[in-house]
Parts: sequence; C-alpha cells; structure tokens
Amino acid sequence: MKIKEALNFINATMTLRAKVDDDIMYVYEKSLGDDDWFMGISLYQVGWSAISADFDTCLDDDVDVMDLARVMDVVQRLICTPVNERFPEKKYRLRWINDDESGFPNYLCRNQGGEWWFTGTTYFTESELEQLKKDNPRLAPAIDAMKEPAEDKDDE
Repeated sequence: MKIKEALNFINATMTLRAKVDDDIMYVYEKSLGDDDWFMGISLYQVGWSAISADFDTCLDDDVDVMDLARVMDVVQRLICTPVNERFPEKKYRLRWINDDESGFPNYLCRNQGGEWWFTGTTYFTESELEQLKKDNPRLAPAIDAMKEPAEDKDDE
C-alpha cells in the first residue's frame, strides 16, 4: 500500500485523520490538534515494531469504533508493504533545448498515437524510461542526457 493511499483511507473516516511529518505517519482524533496523536507509524520500518501507540487517548465517545477498525486495517496493510513500494515512483521529463525566443525549456511529449512533440510535457517513471531505452538502444545516451526530475509530480 502506498503512503498516499493510506492517508486517503484514514482521512476519509468520520472521526480520525492522519498526516505525515518527518517520515512518520501520525493518526489523530479528527477534533484534536496536531500535538494529540495517538499512533505514529515509521514509514521506513516494516512490521508492528514500526508503530508506537497510546490507544487510551482515542478510546472515548468521539472516536467511532468502526473508524478505528478501518484505520487498523490500513495500518496492517501499510506495515506489511515493503518500504520501497510505499513511496511513489519518481517522475522525470525529457528536456529538449530552450525555446530560442522565450528562453523557456521545451520538453518532449508523446501523444496518444505515440508521436513525439516538443510542446507540453509527458512524465515518465524510471521504469518507463528504462523500457524506452531498451526499445531504442541508439537513443539511450540522449534519453539519459535529457532526463530531468519532475519534482512536482512525485506525489501523483
């Protein structure tokens, strides 16, 4: 299970919420502040040792038992997921030369028909770029030279 997926499940409950801070996912009662978390899950550990929890602080009338059960199911799936599979795969763009008039970078994009254009942007994962190089070995050096991280697309 990806971290973003786990956050979405937990935040969809009526009485609990979660957020990530400093490589730890914190779970809170929805009505309480950010200092009042009752469970912290280390995102770089596998198994139950990744969890620190104080369930006494969330077992009041404001927390729905079904919400807590859903959260525990999500946490179980998250801690059983290998660490490297929890994070989204990094995205890249293929940068072409700068536009002569504006000086802005141009990126290669691929339309649905598979044609390449120099406007817009297509985002590629590392595995997609490796497959592209495998399919076009003569272009592999150019692909490596043009590869540029697309930092704003990592969380999608």
